[in-house]
Amino acid sequence: MKYEIKIALPLYKVVYSFLFVTIIILVRPIQSITEIIAPLETYMALLAGIFLADTYYQEFTGGRIDCYYRYCLQKKLLSVTKRNIICLIYLFILVAVGYWGFIFRYQPVYTSAIPEMILYAHTMLATLASMIFMGSIGFTLTNLAQSIGAGISGVLILWLAMTSSVMNKLPECFQLFLLYSSEAQDGTLLPYYLSRGMYVMIGVLLFGFNVLLIQRQPKQRKGWKNNGNKAERRTP
Repeated sequence: MKYEIKIALPLYKVVYSFLFVTIIILVRPIQSITEIIAPLETYMALLAGIFLADTYYQEFTGGRIDCYYRYCLQKKLLSVTKRNIICLIYLFILVAVGYWGFIFRYQPVYTSAIPEMILYAHTMLATLASMIFMGSIGFTLTNLAQSIGAGISGVLILWLAMTSSVMNKLPECFQLFLLYSSEAQDGTLLPYYLSRGMYVMIGVLLFGFNVLLIQRQPKQRKGWKNNGNKAERRTP
């Protein structure tokens, strides 16, 4: 497990993710606690898509794919699954840090009829759902193209589309970040869980699809000598 944590959470990823959350807090001022969920969920979903993109691809960039490719499928799946879970747990903790960071930074007013801890739970649960989906997108696209650039580019394009006004024209069940006003009509924004539940299921299916992708022979491309299957190259 220590090895998987080392691979899943290298220092540079911990640093840039913490800086990312800090920047969100600094550039997105809020006045009410009910406003925290909107920026936190959307931007943490983007971070998850980028963060999980290379949990398997690191075997290429680390020059270990020649050995890793020959592991039995069960061992590879267990290893990659542990890495993804470790990343999601870390990001979930980072969501909590970001939530309380908003509160300490802006001292927002509390006007909702819903208990504060319930709002906190809604924010954490909704953000986790969005991170699972966007994380599965980055992970799958990277493995499908065997290119980290393709994975991150796909995440950015999808995220921009899903946070644009175009999504308002689609049925509510397709709007991942949809929020609605509570029955109390006090300005409280609550997550629409039907859409998030659907996207979580899609995310789980995409993670499952990677069973096929991880079995594939790594591509022979430029940089193969450093990142590719060296043993394969020696085969006459």
